[in-house]
Amino acid sequence: MSTDPQRCAACGGSGVTEHAEHTVQTGPDGTQTPVVRSWTGSCGTCHGSGTVG
Repeated sequence: MSTDPQRCAACGGSGVTEHAEHTVQTGPDGTQTPVVRSWTGSCGTCHGSGTVG
């Protein structure tokens, strides 16, 4: 069994992934509007290393 680090499948070895946060913003009149905040950041699987294992 190999214990060599493997390329992270979640980020393809790049160490970064797209992230998105979905929330709802309520206006003063009570109407709700969906809000999506997106950003590029360290991969949550490999923590930016690009490898796992």
